[in-house]
Amino acid sequence: MAVEPSPGHAAVVVARSAVEEVLFALAGLPLDVDREGIRDRLLHAIECVYVVLDSGPLARAHLDGLSEAAALVGEARALFDAAAQRGAPAQSLPPQADGVGLLARVLGALRTAQSALQSGHDAVARAQFARRAEIYGTERVEAPTPRPFRASRGVPELHAFPRRSLVPHVEVTPEEPPPAAAPPRAAPPRPRTLEELEAFRRAAVSGELAKRLLGAEPGSLRGEEDGAAPAGDPLPLPYEPSVEEAEVLRRLARSYLEDIAGARELRKPNAIETWLDQASFEEQLLESLDAFASLGGTALPIVSLYHAEAKIPDPERAFAVALTLGSIEGNDTVGAAVMTLKQSAPEELPGWFEGFWLAPSPAIDRAMADLCTSARPELVALALDVLHARGPTPDQVVVPLLERAEPEIAARIARALAAALPRRDALAHLERLCATTGDEDVFLVAVESLLRRGHAPALQLLRSAVDAPVSPSRVPRALALLCLAGRASDLDRLLGAASAAPTASLLRGLGRFGHLDALGTLIRALEHEDREIVAAAAESLERMTGAGLRETVEEPWEVELPPEFADAGSIPIPLRKVERIVTDPSRWSAWLHARAQRLDARMKTRGGAAFTPLQIVDELESRLTPPAAREAAALELALVTGMCSPFSPRDWVARQRRHLSDLRTRVAAIKVAPGAWSYGLAREPEEPALPMRARSLAPAPSSPEPSAPASRAELSGTYVFGDQRDAPARATSERAPDVSLPFRPAGPGGEQRPGARGPEPTVTGRGAVDFGGTMPVAPLPPRPELPFRAAGPSRSGAAGDVEQRLSALAGGTVSVPLISAAPVLPFRAAPSPPEGGSGSAAPVPGSRRDAGTPFMTTQEVSVAPASSAMPFQRPADGSGSPTPPPSPPGFGPEHGAGAPRSSAPPPPPGQPDPGADADLSLAQYASLCAELAVFPWAAEATFQRYGLQSPQTRAAVDRAWKERLGRDAAVYGAWQEMYRRYHDHWSKRGAPAK
Repeated sequence: MAVEPSPGHAAVVVARSAVEEVLFALAGLPLDVDREGIRDRLLHAIECVYVVLDSGPLARAHLDGLSEAAALVGEARALFDAAAQRGAPAQSLPPQADGVGLLARVLGALRTAQSALQSGHDAVARAQFARRAEIYGTERVEAPTPRPFRASRGVPELHAFPRRSLVPHVEVTPEEPPPAAAPPRAAPPRPRTLEELEAFRRAAVSGELAKRLLGAEPGSLRGEEDGAAPAGDPLPLPYEPSVEEAEVLRRLARSYLEDIAGARELRKPNAIETWLDQASFEEQLLESLDAFASLGGTALPIVSLYHAEAKIPDPERAFAVALTLGSIEGNDTVGAAVMTLKQSAPEELPGWFEGFWLAPSPAIDRAMADLCTSARPELVALALDVLHARGPTPDQVVVPLLERAEPEIAARIARALAAALPRRDALAHLERLCATTGDEDVFLVAVESLLRRGHAPALQLLRSAVDAPVSPSRVPRALALLCLAGRASDLDRLLGAASAAPTASLLRGLGRFGHLDALGTLIRALEHEDREIVAAAAESLERMTGAGLRETVEEPWEVELPPEFADAGSIPIPLRKVERIVTDPSRWSAWLHARAQRLDARMKTRGGAAFTPLQIVDELESRLTPPAAREAAALELALVTGMCSPFSPRDWVARQRRHLSDLRTRVAAIKVAPGAWSYGLAREPEEPALPMRARSLAPAPSSPEPSAPASRAELSGTYVFGDQRDAPARATSERAPDVSLPFRPAGPGGEQRPGARGPEPTVTGRGAVDFGGTMPVAPLPPRPELPFRAAGPSRSGAAGDVEQRLSALAGGTVSVPLISAAPVLPFRAAPSPPEGGSGSAAPVPGSRRDAGTPFMTTQEVSVAPASSAMPFQRPADGSGSPTPPPSPPGFGPEHGAGAPRSSAPPPPPGQPDPGADADLSLAQYASLCAELAVFPWAAEATFQRYGLQSPQTRAAVDRAWKERLGRDAAVYGAWQEMYRRYHDHWSKRGAPAK
């Protein structure tokens, strides 16, 4: 229920936090004080807090709630003051971690609450006086508007019915045991015969019974041997009174809560169930939830009592409390659940998370945002988990937590940045986090968020984590992410790790990676002694080939026995017949030998066909996909498409179906190149973050050379892939090196590492193949490189063969990836126009023409004009020397920040190159880097405008700026600022200079 903002809202939020602190401290106070009286007053004050939160500033209840809450807090404070005067002073009480006595801390919290409520009351009173003609309402309590009862269908219904405000149960029994009390008096025996009953009646009428029970006379109805009850105790009742209707409702409510708690584990698939099988268990859970809500407000107080009576931490009870109260409309119900959460043990946090996530109340989002301000890291982490599961975390929640250093909070903030904050700000924080954190979880979560935002340089972080690991625990998860988001050039690295130390997760990742050269490693893994590794290898073989090789076997049914039967050897282990993927290496080798001709080793393969993202949606929808595989598939879909979706494999089944239907529609609309290794990571950044600042100028440790994989003919000795006539060309061909903007580390001399695989072909237009790699960004090396290097061999041989094959595979027209690939080599010859005339030019990312189409379509790429267009204004004298626009204050060649330029103007396009002595100023170089990043398809034309026609000239400029920026950090900082500004300029322009 949306209400007008009021100064009273902020006041009661502060007061509620202080009052809760006092309530939770009552049990630990070693002071003789009326704990129950103080508890009742403070709980009533919290009721008033929710009246204020649910009403507007002009409601009568709004002002009354503030005044009554302030009065109740004042009464509790007076009781504490009186108890402190009777008992020990605050200085003698056990000190807390901050060195302040517990009583002093409690009194300080009460003063804070009273002051906040009084200030809020005064502000609201002034506002109401100024608008006194608009005051409305006569009721002191404004409950949520009741609605007709509606049964839940697939997901919980949000119920609203007439009720009083709800407050939770708070245990205030002293932690120190009180003095031993006198033993309770034994109750008189009940009459068992008609004669005893008649005697009891006569004794009651005559008053004899009262004298006996009050201690006037010893004895009992059965005689002196039973003894008499001591005087002064309450009168025991010989009969049980009749059960009231409210008690019947509470008993029913308890039974429904037990059903809800038990359903927490039932809705999770086991080894022989599928995700669709959980729909029936969820229906039973929703029926119990609706039945509880049908009892009305009488049953609500039993919820927190149900949780409090547990003898040990119970996540199932926590789940029942969070889901039940989260299905009743109102801030007070969710607030009561949060107060119960704050009193629970850490072992119950998983249950709280699931309950709050699956509940429908919108008040949960507000309550979790408030909980993010808590000083307890575990509560902040839980709140961030709930907000992330329910949707993108709001920016106003993320920003105050960016500097929190606790690992559990930093990891969750890094995860939230996959969707929160503007892209540029999020990337900057994530990159800084990757460069500074020493926590494994924080680093890997930050890298995953970078990948989710389509930041391709994050792949280089994963490669570095594998090649030069900081710790062994970082490698397995880095390999798993690299399998999902890596390029074909990462195959050597993955196969080397799989051969050295195979793990089940890595072998499953190779199946998703989809490179056919991994089949030999997977077949050899079928001979491993570890059953889990064998099963993972078989699963990946089936995922890549779609062979359908199955066998029915009998295997032990692993049943969890109670502890008392754990060592019972006489109980036979049951067997069950299951269908599984064949694990015999010879059968897989024979199958591949017979069907290898239809597999293309140059394409990412899934199910025997070229990979497309729709295959992941099929896997998520399949009844046969196990839960763990659905988790990996959901992550893979997010990385390869760059899509944000609320889908979760652990959500309600009905909601999963709805989200999957939406995903299928969105993914089907993507125009992609079947078989390409990357889609989402090939996008041009909207506003790329600057390269990460170096922590030092020391050279990075050299990466070990990955072991060369076995050739396809050596995989099994009995089969080969593809056409053998292409094998020599593929084995001896050289691929052009990657291009990274603005810097990338390379091997000696800027050459590609011998024996390493080049970037995979990515189809970018009709018949054109882009061999450009990803854009890895590393801390500033001692000798930074330019984004362009000496040209490699021309695209011929194997490269041209790949182009022809990919074009023929798609019928001459191949769709481009979801987002444009990383920058092509800027000095490579531009592709020639297609035969038969010039086609329509592809939309430029970021331009107005591209604004209406979220995905690139099958269009031909236009070549930038070869005219001598400079990125800056030419001087008035008409000379060809490029003149940069006004530089930022304090930068530019006029301030001594640039390298000396050649006095000779660059020649017009098509004229001979002036030689290797040509150079650029710092501003020109920054603009060149930015233009290459924004318009990679026009790289050759861009170099022509800057007078860098030949590879020799570009190599000379490369060496000059490499040395200058490597030894002068100030110049490097100036370059960063210029690069940012020029990148904004070219991005807003939307097209290269003409």
